[in-house]
Amino acid sequence: MASGATLAAAACESDGPKNATTPDQPAYQLLANFPQSEPYAAVGTPQRLPFLIAKRDDAPLDSISGPVTFTVTKDGKSVGQPIEVTARSADIPRAYLALELTFPAAGIYDLAATYRGSKLNSTIQVFDADQVTLPQVGAKLPSVATPTTTDARDVTPICTNEPPCQLHSINLADSLAAGRPVAMLLSTPRFCQTAICGPVLDLLVAASKRSDIDIIHVEPYANPLAVDSIAEAALSPLAEAYAMPFEPCLFVANASGTLVRRLDSIYDRTELEEALAAAVT
Repeated sequence: MASGATLAAAACESDGPKNATTPDQPAYQLLANFPQSEPYAAVGTPQRLPFLIAKRDDAPLDSISGPVTFTVTKDGKSVGQPIEVTARSADIPRAYLALELTFPAAGIYDLAATYRGSKLNSTIQVFDADQVTLPQVGAKLPSVATPTTTDARDVTPICTNEPPCQLHSINLADSLAAGRPVAMLLSTPRFCQTAICGPVLDLLVAASKRSDIDIIHVEPYANPLAVDSIAEAALSPLAEAYAMPFEPCLFVANASGTLVRRLDSIYDRTELEEALAAAVT
């Protein structure tokens, strides 16, 4: 499993003077902040695709000016209407675009946008639902027993945040069995490769004073301190059960256990608040 979304850069950069470019080399590029080398997006269910914008050969921007409009095509034909996406960055050190859409059929889709005169392009391969193992919005969140301070379930440490966070008192399986809304973040602040796992955890900790939803943090690795390389670490029970190819990832389910939001790779305070509200309404 990749620590952090596979195509994200490791740091952020302010939106300052543009790099020198040629007409064939735009000043900005679009970075897909989700896996593109394996089944990720499924047909027929809402997909949230997080994108970053970076200067050419540079780090992602920490601010994005104005909304960005995406067009979607497949085999050269338009799919739906253009989609305007407002950038988000509330209380995190990086700006992103969360493109939300439902794909009507499997295949390869082309995504295009423009930012400050630069044409931005990306592609995504969409798979039939039975080929995508990642829990999908609208389905039941699979019940897995997660580590707690009273039962670590062979995960050491159960929190790599400094200091350890207080979101390890509730077991996901117990929360789902009790019919409680739940928000569960899979994230490893210490071993994150994209410098965003800690900030998104901080946002969740700040929201944990709520009494209407159980809030849980889960580490993706079972033994990260016992191996020479994080690539050699065993997966924690939840990461293994969900066959997670990336982190961070926030799963938000309502009282019936239905997944109402899945925030992959990055989220800000406002998107987190919207996701939590969706679970309790």
